[in-house]
Amino acid sequence: MCPQCCGCRRLPPQLFEGIIPFTISTQYLDDTVLLMARGEIDRACEPACDDALASLPATLDGVVLDMQNVPFMDVTGLHFLCALHRQTTRHHTRLHTRGWQAQPRYVLDSALHLDLRGADLNIAVRAALDLL
Repeated sequence: MCPQCCGCRRLPPQLFEGIIPFTISTQYLDDTVLLMARGEIDRACEPACDDALASLPATLDGVVLDMQNVPFMDVTGLHFLCALHRQTTRHHTRLHTRGWQAQPRYVLDSALHLDLRGADLNIAVRAALDLL
């Protein structure tokens, strides 16, 4: 999304004003990790999402995903949530999410209405919304 990353230097800088670069910071609290997402989750941030998943040890008791500083999320956020849910389920780790803003919450609510056979999207979204 930024001129330095995607090579779109010819676009006016005003187009990028107010855009928060996406980051996921981690804070370990005993056997639980807090993942604090910040910025917009879109396709440009897939590497950061992949890095966050790869950095999680298999020996955790819990993962908390804090979304309070994420104002926008597209399907990339759903993919990240599904991958995180698969990983925590595989390692018998509790997953909790919190702080969903209006637009990302709308994406989650909309995803509940998709009928994707063989996909764990519905289970991951229901888990994120504490509906299981």
